[in-house]
Amino acid sequence: MKLYERFRTSSLDTLPIGLWTGPDTSEDVFTPTGSRVVAWLAESDIHFCLVEGFGDTVFVVDPKAPPGDCVYPVARSMAEWIGLILSCGHAGVIAGTYALSRVQFLRQIQTVRPDYKTRSVLRALENTYHPPKISDPYGYILDLQASFDHSALPLHPSYYEWCPIRPGGLRWNVGFGKGFFEWCDKAKAGQEMALDRHFQWEDERWQVPAVYLCEDGIVVDSVLEVSGEAMIAFDEKWGAKSADMLSVEEQMRRALDDPLGVQATGSLLVNGRPAPLKKSFVLRWDPVGDNDWSARRTLEHYGLDREKGYLLRRECFLRKGKNPPIRSLELQLEAAPVQVPGQRFNAPENGKTLDFTDPSTGQVHTLKVLSQTRESLDPNFLSNHPCCYTRLNFTLDPPISPEEFQIVDCDPGDPFPGSRQAAAGAFPAGKIPPVGHFAVSSLRHVPARNILWRMVFRQKLRQDLSVPLLP
Repeated sequence: MKLYERFRTSSLDTLPIGLWTGPDTSEDVFTPTGSRVVAWLAESDIHFCLVEGFGDTVFVVDPKAPPGDCVYPVARSMAEWIGLILSCGHAGVIAGTYALSRVQFLRQIQTVRPDYKTRSVLRALENTYHPPKISDPYGYILDLQASFDHSALPLHPSYYEWCPIRPGGLRWNVGFGKGFFEWCDKAKAGQEMALDRHFQWEDERWQVPAVYLCEDGIVVDSVLEVSGEAMIAFDEKWGAKSADMLSVEEQMRRALDDPLGVQATGSLLVNGRPAPLKKSFVLRWDPVGDNDWSARRTLEHYGLDREKGYLLRRECFLRKGKNPPIRSLELQLEAAPVQVPGQRFNAPENGKTLDFTDPSTGQVHTLKVLSQTRESLDPNFLSNHPCCYTRLNFTLDPPISPEEFQIVDCDPGDPFPGSRQAAAGAFPAGKIPPVGHFAVSSLRHVPARNILWRMVFRQKLRQDLSVPLLP
């Protein structure tokens, strides 16, 4: 009896490892025609199957996967498929391997906590089928999938009514004004000009893998590469904390620590003349966290290592009408200012002063309090909402531009009714004080007796950079 029939007719309860035998066929349009179902993932439509014409190769079918990701091979044989389950401890880990980095895969295995029933099922599988041991299940699955040709898979007649991409097929047509996840008709696709231009920005590794010459302009893809170790360190420090668990200051420090948090604006010189920026898109690949499927597809197209972190940038520059041939291209990257938290303080009495140091320049400044008054919004304008706030007026010597320095309330204030969101900065039009040296506290239902303020500096932490792309 073949291993398929032995497994299907076995009385072993495999639910503890996430499998149930269920029907031996699937009517789903994503299941290749002529398939025989080996088993189903518990409480899902995901199933493992053998496909006619592909021998004993085991495939996984996920009807809810991103476009083109619905069918992948996971094992060269039934025996090796069982060996993978023994190595991972649960069948569910195997199904989504195509979209994971090694770190993500290993973390999923670590989350498997086999109880007594699960260990009993795993022992029974090993004693019954004597499968080969798979020492590196992740490498095994990725190597199989990388060498597999999906083009011969027999598709359901209605497949393309539900999915525009053949399984395993990467559609890569870049159009002007289109993001990483948007399709572009071949007729409107830009001509790809591979550059593979590598450069350093500060201590970071960047590249421009390609530009695309489109009817309306030029599309430039640029990529920041970060080591997997740096991404793991960032995740260990901040990954377990959601945004609503962090204070405003912690959110600023998290943004500063983020290896992929670079904020910059690109401009393009074509033959020495500026091309206006029309649209820009940003995408991240995090080998530790969750990722959009289009980020993985971009990595595949450019041959990037999924074990590293990437900031993927796409910028679309206008160039309409009759234009001379492109002789030179130069990408200019302008760093955006970022928020850097400064010291906390309780404002001294009116007329008193406080010295502090600008962290970017090292210069000592003196803050002089002019007034600190409790005020209130019109309660009829915001019924049942927090309306009380404190306004701090001050001078700075030497002066700092209000665009580069501000003072904020350390306390987020009271939330709006029916919302967890604090009312900080929620002032109606016409109620915000004029621009100048002032600070406004968060909104509260009852006036605060004492405000703990925080200085915030807006600083440009890197120099701008010009990168010749052509010639």
